[in-house]
Amino acid sequence: MIWNKEKTKKTKRADTKRQPTGFTMLLIPNSSDAAKTVEISYDRLLQLFTCALAIGIIVFGLMGSMIYHNHKLKNSLEAAEQSVGELKESNTALEGTVAALNDQIEADKEVFSKIEDTISKREEEEALEAEESAVPDEIPVKNAKAILIDDPYKDSTGGQTNGIVFSTTKGAVVAAAAEGLVTHVDSDDQNPYYNRGIVIDHENGYVTYYRMNGDVSIEEGMRVMKNDVLAVLTDDGYVAYEIKQEGSFIDPRSLIKQE
Repeated sequence: MIWNKEKTKKTKRADTKRQPTGFTMLLIPNSSDAAKTVEISYDRLLQLFTCALAIGIIVFGLMGSMIYHNHKLKNSLEAAEQSVGELKESNTALEGTVAALNDQIEADKEVFSKIEDTISKREEEEALEAEESAVPDEIPVKNAKAILIDDPYKDSTGGQTNGIVFSTTKGAVVAAAAEGLVTHVDSDDQNPYYNRGIVIDHENGYVTYYRMNGDVSIEEGMRVMKNDVLAVLTDDGYVAYEIKQEGSFIDPRSLIKQE
């Protein structure tokens, strides 16, 4: 028995044996007969194991992260490819729509061109109609037989007609020979043949004069259309009709379309 100096209790000899703390490695190089020993303690082995485990954990963590990010990147690429495909399909559909719209625009251009031509022709026709409607080419006596006669007042002082005279009956209508503006309505009770006078300016160089015995139905300042009623004869009598062109009297028969 060996006494422990720090303790008073007895200790068995077997308890005093040195406990193993590691390994001893014998290294014999091929090029030398000298052998070397290397001692490796348990603490050192534990450190190496711990370090290797940490490195393994780090490596596995990095590999897992790389696998995760690679999978995520792959999904992103697949989503991007799908989006590109959808964009291509949308672009193709849009190109088709644009092409259809262009075709429709071209068709509409043709329609609009035809419409413009129609409108232009209509405007030309209306302008021609308006121009023709202002030409005093209608006989001014309607609704009764009118006979062209010599001026019954031609030998009287100041009463000569600078146009033509119609003999007609009661109820005959005196109508405007063309469209125009009534510039004058007067009476002349001293004239045995005509006691009413009407002047119409057709605003195209023509001015017409109407004299008759009858009831006048228009007033100065009124605009009349071709064949509008100006007056109605109250008795059998005469209608004198005169035309000025650019300020000079002309023969009305040169414009009248009717015989």
